[in-house]
Amino acid sequence: MEDLNTPGEPDGLFFERLDAFCHAEIKAFAERERRPLEERCMLNYYRKYVAEWHSRYLFQPRDSPQDRIARGQSILQSVLTDASRMLESLCETSGVHSFLLAVDSTDASSSGFLGGSVVGREFWRGQRGGGEAGAKAFKIHCAKNAEASSPAPKASTSRSVKTELYEGVRKALRSASGVRNAEMKWTNPGLLSTYGVCLVGWPPTIPAQNPSSLKANQNKELLDALENGTMHFVRTLVTPNEPPPPVEAPPAVEDSSFSWAIEYDPVPDDDRPAKRARTSDV
Repeated sequence: MEDLNTPGEPDGLFFERLDAFCHAEIKAFAERERRPLEERCMLNYYRKYVAEWHSRYLFQPRDSPQDRIARGQSILQSVLTDASRMLESLCETSGVHSFLLAVDSTDASSSGFLGGSVVGREFWRGQRGGGEAGAKAFKIHCAKNAEASSPAPKASTSRSVKTELYEGVRKALRSASGVRNAEMKWTNPGLLSTYGVCLVGWPPTIPAQNPSSLKANQNKELLDALENGTMHFVRTLVTPNEPPPPVEAPPAVEDSSFSWAIEYDPVPDDDRPAKRARTSDV
């Protein structure tokens, strides 16, 4: 059974609106059928038939892949048969002879279909290299032609590489910096400090230029470096949620300019020479 879930959950009034819509449609149908819904039993009568009709849709068996293939082959056979009958009628009415050869290059068990006028079919069967062998050869030719015409995977062009480089660098920059409208400073990466990041791993052989000014191989080298992580953005600013770096105390420096104050031993006032001289005179 198919998944009945729709994208997004319906709101609380969804089923009420759906019930009102169904009731209005049943009422309009009953009026067209000249069976008005004055009585509740008539409403239930119509609702029962609506439920039965919807149940047949819900619980009908689903086609398996084999059933779909068989139905497709039946339709194809019917179309080819009708085309062959039209060619036969054309021959009868205008005398134009023709034959129709159809093969399915994807079905190994199919031997093809041959239609058209009687003369045309007999001509193909009697033709050298025709008949079943010719149909098989035509089938092989169609299979080879289908393989040759299948589109090969496109190599990345210089334009696509440049576009991927622009988008990849912009996405990486905005993810690392947290600035939604940040733009790469191609010619001056030092200005990335305004976003609190710096670019690491830019190949030294490539100049700091816009990808539009670089060569295709240089853009490819930058894109490879970005994808493998060699070139990336590193944050340089601390966000409010990050703890600040610990503050280291400066080393103690001994100031020798005041060492004399420590080493000098002042002489007491009583022991000064002038004091002693005045004392001896007395």
